[in-house]
Amino acid sequence: MKIAAYVNAEGEVAKVSDKGVILLFEQQGEVWKVRKTIRFAVRPDDGLAEIHASLAAMVPELEDCRLFLSRSVRGVVNSLLQEMGVQTWQSHGPLFTQLETIARKENERAQQSVKAARAERRSRRRRHHQDGARNDLDDIKPVLVGDDDSGHFRLDLVQLLQDDPGLNSWDILIPFLTGTPFRQLDLVCDHIPRWFSRAMRALNMDTEIMELPGLGVAATITPKQQAEAT
Repeated sequence: MKIAAYVNAEGEVAKVSDKGVILLFEQQGEVWKVRKTIRFAVRPDDGLAEIHASLAAMVPELEDCRLFLSRSVRGVVNSLLQEMGVQTWQSHGPLFTQLETIARKENERAQQSVKAARAERRSRRRRHHQDGARNDLDDIKPVLVGDDDSGHFRLDLVQLLQDDPGLNSWDILIPFLTGTPFRQLDLVCDHIPRWFSRAMRALNMDTEIMELPGLGVAATITPKQQAEAT
């Protein structure tokens, strides 16, 4: 995680209207290290155009950091930073304590966003299922490898189920295997589903399964008629 902090000569979190510099911190393990120092100043008599120009020049220096800490931010500076995609934090506490606090709260916010998104997807699937309408599973399908005519697909079940534990492998795989012409499907999963062997026989599919130490299992699925033709 990266956090930009506006500090004075004593290394304390300062007001943007005071003299200081921006330190771009990057978290490395449990340590915060200064990645770069960014010169920045907003004068009390600066107008909107001058402030906007100063911020527009500064924001690219933040690289991919979108968190900005200061003791206080003038209203117009705060608004412009928000418009530029930078989240502002204001505090007069010890610098490194505040970096830890921001990191913790941002991580909590990200986790809550993921949970909320998962809950919304589950709720939407339930509603669509009750209504008999198209649901989100229609958009969760293997990815084509190569050109449009390759017939070669890949699916990472491990990542999908980590992102949304409410999903299940049957609902993802069976619609694809029964409804999409394909030559080969490469599947990555943390374990082979209990229904897998029975379903492959019923669907007349060939499979090759390989253990990936520490990573899970890789399975290659091919329709038998394709395998015999080649």
